[in-house]
Amino acid sequence: MKSLKIVAFLLCFVMFFCACSGQNFEKVEIDWSKGEETMLKEGGFAPRVYTLKNGRMIAGYETVHGIFTKISDDNGKTWDLEAKASFCPAFNCANINFFQQGKNLYMAYRATGKTEKGYYTSLQVSVSTDNGENWKKHSVVSEALDENGNLHGVWEPFLQILNDELICLYANDSRLVTNYQNIEYKVFKNGEWKNRTVISEGEKHLSRDGMPVMTRLKSGEYVCVIESSKYTNEGNPFVLQMFWSKDGKQWSEPVDVYRPNANGSKAAAPGIVQLPSGQIVISFQTDEDSDEKGDSFSVMKTIYTDIKALEQISAASFSKPQKVFSGDDGLSVWTGLWYSDKALFAAAGTKKGAELKRLELW
Repeated sequence: MKSLKIVAFLLCFVMFFCACSGQNFEKVEIDWSKGEETMLKEGGFAPRVYTLKNGRMIAGYETVHGIFTKISDDNGKTWDLEAKASFCPAFNCANINFFQQGKNLYMAYRATGKTEKGYYTSLQVSVSTDNGENWKKHSVVSEALDENGNLHGVWEPFLQILNDELICLYANDSRLVTNYQNIEYKVFKNGEWKNRTVISEGEKHLSRDGMPVMTRLKSGEYVCVIESSKYTNEGNPFVLQMFWSKDGKQWSEPVDVYRPNANGSKAAAPGIVQLPSGQIVISFQTDEDSDEKGDSFSVMKTIYTDIKALEQISAASFSKPQKVFSGDDGLSVWTGLWYSDKALFAAAGTKKGAELKRLELW
């Protein structure tokens, strides 16, 4: 009997210890003025970051010589071990995205350029089996050729797990497919990318739906954010929209989550993460604060919400937009967003190069 009492006491102690030691992530107010900016690569562009299963972080950025990566083993405070990660030297390589599955760390990117036969676009994947220290060519997700030389094809790959399968999400405006632009994905099976599936049809929305990013919420639901040209005729070339799925098969219609506050302005190049607090954070670039319009006058901003029911989400659900990077140079574009170990990371191309901003939240 005495031994049973001791066992019961120990079990209660263990349960009490686990409950007390568990992390409680309260809702936060995001204040980028408290973040620290880091230059990944002077002259680099459009960086992205990602956390590996072993805690190491990988960053990628574009250069005139292709895509390169760096590694951080202190949660993004310092970066080194630069490595070449793209393998299409004849083409412009951009739109980096990382995902790890098992021992394989994948990096998707687009390779585009003019050829004798027309304008070529493709979605390429590189792989690293040593946690980002070395890379090799892996596969081609999709490719297209516009024989008229127009800039139509496949764009902006985004790797994710959907219903336990590795997928590559992307935008497709190939004129063999649509007169607008679709959000689609393919599944990686038996060494090949197969089963092209449309989850947002541009022609149905009369919109050039593009630059998809996706995350799976703690609830198990999938959320996708895109840029939409739905309001082009009303003065906004692009706005941000969100759609979602409870099962990864049936998808909602897109709803507006951010529309610029100035006529002629756009919100584009989204990123999305969910914090441990449950809050959803979205990043984007916008020229709404500039009298001059276009990517050259755009800056990175974020909005966030703590709403729980996706069916209730609208633009009114989100906080006011906040500029991320300091300084008055007026450029922080082709943005990315990531969360790792109590820190939120913003990534953008600036006039200086490929930069990160790291904000401790708890």
